[in-house]
Amino acid sequence: MDDSDKQVELRRNLGQFATGVTVITCTDRLGTPCGITANSFAAVSLQPPLVLWSIAKTCNSLEAYLKAEYFAIHVLTAAQQGLSEHFARSDHAGFGQFEFALSDLGVPLLHGVLARFDCRRFRIHDGGDHHIIVGEVLAHLAMPGEPLIFCQGSYGTASLGPVRGR
Repeated sequence: MDDSDKQVELRRNLGQFATGVTVITCTDRLGTPCGITANSFAAVSLQPPLVLWSIAKTCNSLEAYLKAEYFAIHVLTAAQQGLSEHFARSDHAGFGQFEFALSDLGVPLLHGVLARFDCRRFRIHDGGDHHIIVGEVLAHLAMPGEPLIFCQGSYGTASLGPVRGR
């Protein structure tokens, strides 16, 4: 098995882990709104309040995210698959038909999300073919709803009923 095959197998195996889906937004140096779909979001610390996500070094809007002092992480609802698909494309600057407002800090904020974390860049770490961006949570909110899930290369929803059997 060559390295390419090993990477494909690793990606497939990592895809067995179900994740929530987020869209991270910021503005570039010209003030243009940028958005990118990411399922690499994780909590790091409650004190100080820190979260992380990662961005591919080949991403078209990489420079905007590495230079952005502020960004927002939006956790998507089950009804927002189209939003995820839109920002998963290579043109991360196009907000298309999706409504947003600019925060006081100039960060695009998406409407109708399950949760949002408004962040200030805390640290950026090299992570192989990605950069790991750690943000300090300045504000956050949550709304009731069902989360959008990504697993095994497909979107789905999570029914959060009791787990049965052992």
